[in-house]
Amino acid sequence: MDLLLKGGWVVTQERVEQADIAVEGEKIAAIGPDLEARAAAVRDVTGKYILPGAIDVHVHYQMPIGELLTADDWFTGTRLAACGGVTTVIDYAEPAGPAEPLTEALAKRLEEAREQACVDYGLHQVVLPGQEEDTGELAKVIEQGVTSFKVFTTYNQRLGYAAIGRLLKQARRLGALVTVHCEDHDLVTARRRELEATGQTDPAYHANSRPAAAEVKAIEEVILQAAAAGAPVYIVHVSTGGGAELIAAARARGQQVFGETCPHYLLLTEERYAGPDSRLFLMCPPLRTVEDNRILWQHLASGDLQVVATDHCSYSPEQKAAGTAFYNTPSGVPGTETLLPLLYSYGVRQGRLTLPQIVRVLATNPARLFGLYPRKGCLAPGSDADLVVFDPSQEVILKASDLHSAAAYTIFEGFALQGYVEATYLRGRLIYDLGRFLGRAGQGEFIPGKITVL
Repeated sequence: MDLLLKGGWVVTQERVEQADIAVEGEKIAAIGPDLEARAAAVRDVTGKYILPGAIDVHVHYQMPIGELLTADDWFTGTRLAACGGVTTVIDYAEPAGPAEPLTEALAKRLEEAREQACVDYGLHQVVLPGQEEDTGELAKVIEQGVTSFKVFTTYNQRLGYAAIGRLLKQARRLGALVTVHCEDHDLVTARRRELEATGQTDPAYHANSRPAAAEVKAIEEVILQAAAAGAPVYIVHVSTGGGAELIAAARARGQQVFGETCPHYLLLTEERYAGPDSRLFLMCPPLRTVEDNRILWQHLASGDLQVVATDHCSYSPEQKAAGTAFYNTPSGVPGTETLLPLLYSYGVRQGRLTLPQIVRVLATNPARLFGLYPRKGCLAPGSDADLVVFDPSQEVILKASDLHSAAAYTIFEGFALQGYVEATYLRGRLIYDLGRFLGRAGQGEFIPGKITVL
């Protein structure tokens, strides 16, 4: 064997047990107590947790918006992922416009990632207006290993609710999963006009400009469309308690509705928009209230929200400062590197989640939903040896200067953590150890998704 992790607490989606993990090549060879120590490398991880590598299913690296490009490209974005115990990310392939074939957009995105990625990756396919009708292109994308589509209910690239319904029917026939950014365009547009009319356009009005009701209405409409289509649907970055409750109610009726939230919606509130650094916290949908935080934690613990991802979309403070209003300030924040430590410290340590639950929401559920399981998302013989050694005793105060995003700031500056990533292995290779990145550009591989029965 090539590697033996000795004496740790192995955490799966079901249990925590003391065991060793043996790795041969890129795969887990065996898991059990007191495995033989004949290995090329033996690491004593006594007192540490061994977790499956986290999967951040919602990132935006090297993404152009107008003349801007996100601060993190495929290299820096996946490097910081490795430093945070994230071994697989799923980004987006978005056509330049409705006339660009989906397969061309996908090919360009794969080429961008190929020589830069430091961890493994997949892609969601963004579908623009009119493209929901192109059965041939949709099928070709799936054949190439992209089994999830992304649509918006707002912005210029939005699809109307009826068009989303048509895509859901296509996806049902093809075996794909539709993921949706839910904010009702009419409500958002009307609120912006109200604020502009009264001169309230500073970034401090961001939360007001995209009200909770807009998310709730869009989630409700999308759930109705999915029910009519008989198709599963996945709601990205749920920010409101009301939205989470709609998802829970649909699931109670037997509908296949899945929900994702983000650390910032669990831990921060709209009060951040009152300070001088309001631009740094601007993302869509915006931060909400303490009550929304509470309800999101509740539905995460109950299983009605299945995934925590980050929507990592980083812009530097200088890029943010160029905005003069809530509607022209770059929207997005960094987050992948702090995903696992935050969820452990504020989920497990504070009694909101168990260790197996964070494995579910950060690894197993994402892998199952997007067709990567059991290669990814679990600790089992034959699975990729994507392993995280996590030290529950390490105390860390989050500081941007210690992190690796090219954005050079974190919205969690000063947060106190109890527990942090010690080491990250990608397919058996040590790529992060004790504060040092040891990987290289291009070692990440595209992992095709498989059509799964949800």
